[in-house]
Amino acid sequence: MSELAPLESLLPTAPLPYLLGDGEGDKLVLFDQLFTLLTTSPQTAGQFDAFITEGRPGRPVPPHFHAETHETFFVLEGAIRLWIDDQRGNRETRILEAGGFGFAPKDTIHSYRIERTGKIFGVTSAGFTDFFRAVARPTSKPGIPAEAEFHIPAPEVFGPEGAKHDVHFVQGYELFD
Repeated sequence: MSELAPLESLLPTAPLPYLLGDGEGDKLVLFDQLFTLLTTSPQTAGQFDAFITEGRPGRPVPPHFHAETHETFFVLEGAIRLWIDDQRGNRETRILEAGGFGFAPKDTIHSYRIERTGKIFGVTSAGFTDFFRAVARPTSKPGIPAEAEFHIPAPEVFGPEGAKHDVHFVQGYELFD
């Protein structure tokens, strides 16, 4: 497998004011979705990351949890199904449409699947988007990737990079209705 070219970031390297227009930010393709990084740890002095995810209906992202990272899902357009399981008896799944919000605090197993073409705004603990930078394919093209542009990371990269960036995949976990 060839190594991914590093993403030349368009974002400042320090907490400086900046503005982005629609579709601007650091763009990465992961699976069948486009992730546009709006602000990350260097811009927020280690406070938080914010990004947009765009995609069409497809498969769920692999179930996973974060030991230190909180994650939000705010549906801007379309619809997603979100699964959350706090591993203490609170298990829920729901289809969230535009305006819907979901929160997966650290240690919560979660997954989502895009049900209707759309966009999700996410905010996480700082440093989470380093995982996207490590496993996704940089692109300069805005919008949902075409099938020929999908990027499926090799398992020998995906799993270890996940562990390195607080993304812990839960093998054999079955999503529920």
